[in-house]
Amino acid sequence: MLELQNLVAGYSKIPIIGPINLQVKKGEVLLIWGPNGVGKTTLLRTIASFLKPLEGSVKLNGKPISKLKRKIFLLDEKVTLPSSLKAIEYLKVVGALYGHYSDYSKLLKYVGVYPNILISHLSQGQQRRLQLASILAAESAELFLIDDPTVGLDDYSVKALIPWFVEHLTDKDRIVIISTRTSYLKELLTTKAKIIDATKYTKVLPKITGGQIDHLSG
Repeated sequence: MLELQNLVAGYSKIPIIGPINLQVKKGEVLLIWGPNGVGKTTLLRTIASFLKPLEGSVKLNGKPISKLKRKIFLLDEKVTLPSSLKAIEYLKVVGALYGHYSDYSKLLKYVGVYPNILISHLSQGQQRRLQLASILAAESAELFLIDDPTVGLDDYSVKALIPWFVEHLTDKDRIVIISTRTSYLKELLTTKAKIIDATKYTKVLPKITGGQIDHLSG
């Protein structure tokens, strides 16, 4: 189980989002929804222990998350991959880090990417599909943090792939946390995920009233 206790995330002692208290059990999905700039990525990076909490704690199975880094898989929102590798070589690298996956070629077939194609020859959408495939290559991870998986994907790929990946992970009792700014993905996962609204926890949302606008324009 993942536990966030009075968690406040931010940079250089400046709070961005929190405090947050929640629990996510094995086999459950949490969707963090909200517009850009409210702290979703900061929160995920703090849960992954790439950033130190400003306040509170993050625990996985009762242990500090910082001691369990090999049990965490974070998929960044940026579509950046090593261009000199072939698609199947990239998955093998991920597999070596997180535990061997038996059939990389079959996994690539699911996402519509040829195994021996150079990553530099893939479109942005194909590269994002390859990144998504790397999720399932991370066999030993218990906590999956997926930052805005819709980036670079068309609506067809979002609908076809993301629920499939989520179902595969939850069937294996993995904990899945996904952030998104899109209402489409929020609606797509409504029956599969708990949803929290990041705007209720952010400390950096614009707060301009009509009176303030009038004052500025005057």
